[in-house]
Amino acid sequence: MARRRNPVVQAITTTSTLLFIRLSGILPLSLNRRLALLTGRVLGRLVPRVRQVALENLDRAYGDSLTTAEKETICRGAVDNIALVAAEFSHILRMPGGELGTRVHVLGYENVDPDQGYLCIGAHLGNWELAGPFMAQKGLKVAEVVRPFDDPRMDRAIDRVRSSCNVVTIPKDNAGKEIIQRLKDGYKVGVLIDQSPRDSAVPVTFFGAPCWATIAPVMIAVRAKVPILPLSVTRNEDYSYNLRFYPPIEMERTKDLRGDLVRNSQRCQDVIESIVRAYPTQWLWLHRRWKERPRLMEEWNKKVSRESRS
Repeated sequence: MARRRNPVVQAITTTSTLLFIRLSGILPLSLNRRLALLTGRVLGRLVPRVRQVALENLDRAYGDSLTTAEKETICRGAVDNIALVAAEFSHILRMPGGELGTRVHVLGYENVDPDQGYLCIGAHLGNWELAGPFMAQKGLKVAEVVRPFDDPRMDRAIDRVRSSCNVVTIPKDNAGKEIIQRLKDGYKVGVLIDQSPRDSAVPVTFFGAPCWATIAPVMIAVRAKVPILPLSVTRNEDYSYNLRFYPPIEMERTKDLRGDLVRNSQRCQDVIESIVRAYPTQWLWLHRRWKERPRLMEEWNKKVSRESRS
């Protein structure tokens, strides 16, 4: 059941966000970043739960392999990264060109066939919002699967930025048919797979701990007969960016369809984990990735029980 949002809080949040987008679009990007980092660090102190969730996740992922001080450093980096994503968002409207569009290094492009459709998987890491615009700058046909915002004003404002660089946005609900058609038309369709899904999931491990993963990338790639291509956009110390394409994931195909689904979903999560391990301060540790999903577990156990009896 969808959680009802307080309309007053939602209106205030939307209005504040729209004002922020307009103001940050006027200010120089360097000033935006400084103000965002300051604001993020203040809010981090005023909302201690953010830090608590991040540190709990870091404990689960790294255990005793990192010191408390090292985990605190990653936590601060994660908060800073979110602030920088917000600061840079409105400046997507200035691409191509502008500081964002001219300070990108493309790595691993040999893994991409410009004419081939790919189901591109990524994470909330670095500045994930720049992946589509950067790819479009290379002349690739790009689409992104997005979750629409509840407030129509917010949705229109965010979508205006995301689609400003010839990037097609696809609302995630009932998106399968359009995604498959775009893939067949040679689009690179991006989806972020690092968060805890509410449905259509299989059990996997992430950083060695059990959690759930969406089955959508594997199912769509199989139906559309396209490769799954991992990618990331990471930020360098000088505020340049690396758009990196990794080798396509080798899919396992046997007569055990459900087993293939689990194993291939795990392969996708393993690649995302390796990217997060390489850039831990730039990932969204504030999200409850390992959240328990009793309904998913109950449904999964029923499916396994039915199959064992058949």
